[in-house]
Amino acid sequence: MAKESDSGFPRCARLIRASDFEHALRNPEFRIRRGALRLVAVANKMQTARLGLIVGKRAVAKAHERNRIKRIIRDRFRTGRCRLAGFDLVIRVTHPSRPRELHSALDGLFAELEERSVEYPQNS
Repeated sequence: MAKESDSGFPRCARLIRASDFEHALRNPEFRIRRGALRLVAVANKMQTARLGLIVGKRAVAKAHERNRIKRIIRDRFRTGRCRLAGFDLVIRVTHPSRPRELHSALDGLFAELEERSVEYPQNS
């Protein structure tokens, strides 16, 4: 069994249940758009951020492209997860993008969320 490290992507850092996705999508506290990415965030009562991804066939037709996009998003989330603590994030991809565009869009999304969340009072 593999050890969970801070830089990994453990199960507790993922949105898995449909009800978690539904809660975030129906009650977003933040909505941010950057390029091909749409982020919705809702505060959770945990000390960690959780990520959910929506990359549909209509948005990105080829499976290998969908997998690459998800891998890039998960990697960026892993490296910045500690700065996003206390939020459930759902990132929806609306169309294919180049890796460089994805990296800059993700950096912008996470920076804006971090900036906006400083002003947001969380109920702990």
